[in-house]
Amino acid sequence: MIIPEARVSKTYYELLGVEPSASAEEIKHAFRHEISRYHPDKVQHLGLEFQQIAAVRAAELTEAYRVLMDAQAREKYDRLGREAQDLAAEAAARPAPPTTEPPPPRAPAEAPREGARLDSRVQQTRATTHEFVRKAALRMLREAIDAVVPGAEPTTARGFDAAFLMGGKRGLFGKGAPAVHLLARFVPEVNAAAVEESWPLAVSAGVNGHPPCVLLLGGALAPARELAGAVTEQRRKTRRNSPVFVPIDVRDWEALFPPDVPLPVRSIVQRLRDGHR
Repeated sequence: MIIPEARVSKTYYELLGVEPSASAEEIKHAFRHEISRYHPDKVQHLGLEFQQIAAVRAAELTEAYRVLMDAQAREKYDRLGREAQDLAAEAAARPAPPTTEPPPPRAPAEAPREGARLDSRVQQTRATTHEFVRKAALRMLREAIDAVVPGAEPTTARGFDAAFLMGGKRGLFGKGAPAVHLLARFVPEVNAAAVEESWPLAVSAGVNGHPPCVLLLGGALAPARELAGAVTEQRRKTRRNSPVFVPIDVRDWEALFPPDVPLPVRSIVQRLRDGHR
């Protein structure tokens, strides 16, 4: 199943890739590493959409760094997070009031309200970034397909952001190349849960009994071992006519290619990767 938005929402520590116990030096090092990915010099050759994405992400990282490097601001941030968690746990454990009685008045919770406002801003920024990345990635994918396989026919497939039938009769691969049904789906993170959710959709999207090739696009990749295990498990359940899954990190278009990826798909992804460099 796809991870819901609440699960992919990250704390400032998760944004920087550090533990809550990280030292100031570790936070500084992590920030420099992450912010370098979005420096204007590294995205100026990309389209306006990706430049906007980089600006939003850089602002998000900078805010996390500013808070965590300020001892007082960090203590307040940690305290608000703990208080919000405690209140949520108390609410979950509290029995529901009888339906015949009005609910008890809500106790003042100034700190959680402030924490909620902070969390809301972070989630709104992240949602905007996610949509920018999705649109830009799909646009770049379509441009690469048009360049590598002219005449690819756009189609639709339930649960996917894009679908194409590439007959192989025109362009680079010649008339005798087999047809390829290419699907693309954008997820917050390409991980085992995303594979599990996308797999049955891909199986049902097969054309004339031929399984599709799926580009599973995301802003981050889980470890290769986790993804390989997830695909192996789904193939075991499917037994035959299994789709081909290609996990891709759209930040740099690095991909994990299984052996049976069609040649046109390899060329499309390679073009995207070359264009990023």
